[in-house]
Amino acid sequence: MSVTSKKVGIIGAGKIGGSLVARLSASPDFDLMVSDVHEEQLKHFAEGYGVKITQSNREVAEASDLLIVAVKPWDVLTVLDEVAPTIEGTAVVSVAAGVPIKAIEGRLAAGTPVLRVMPNVAASVGLGSAVVAANEAGQEHVPTVMEIFGHVGDVMELPERLFDAATALHGSGPAYVALFADALIQAGVREGIPRDVARRLVNQTIGGTSVLLKERSAHQIRDEVMTPGGTTAAAFVAMEKAGFVAAVYDGIEAATERARRLAD
Repeated sequence: MSVTSKKVGIIGAGKIGGSLVARLSASPDFDLMVSDVHEEQLKHFAEGYGVKITQSNREVAEASDLLIVAVKPWDVLTVLDEVAPTIEGTAVVSVAAGVPIKAIEGRLAAGTPVLRVMPNVAASVGLGSAVVAANEAGQEHVPTVMEIFGHVGDVMELPERLFDAATALHGSGPAYVALFADALIQAGVREGIPRDVARRLVNQTIGGTSVLLKERSAHQIRDEVMTPGGTTAAAFVAMEKAGFVAAVYDGIEAATERARRLAD
């Protein structure tokens, strides 16, 4: 399926839907229409990005070759029930955590191409990550969907059975990094560093390290920084005693289990 002048509908203009609008609107390959319950939000996108807007989800569905449902998980099935009668030959993409392809298929006509994408909030700055899975009918649409979400970050295919773990790892990932950043800032302040200075130091450290991680492994970076008997080694010993790594494992496990329960 070609992406040339593809009619893409987006239901939900929140963080993910809004990020897609902002990035895709600059491309001549996509003809966008967006629906949302908030009129002011829609006006913002119409005036700022020149996309077609409506408060009718059905109108978006009827006008689309590919429909992205970017609403909260608890609203997905309701939206699908609303638009199902208007969908014929349209590929449906959901970005909701905990809503499996099978549940989406159950609300649509047999043979409808269905895809799941799990992005994260870093998509809002074009530096997100996303994983994609599809049912049999949706396989031919995977390249198109990867092209679309490639505008807001790095995209890769992943079996749907691993989506709950991916949700825990990278979907929630920005919050974990923010938690660690906040802890580092607070620790710096405790040691006497002015808060604004600590914040700048931590932000730059995390940003710079993210670039390094694209060039070498986490273990390599750790070994390069840590001198035997030095300050970094002392910090590692203290963090290990406090159960830092175990806490990370436990957190990902808990988030994965919660994602599984959302699907029940």
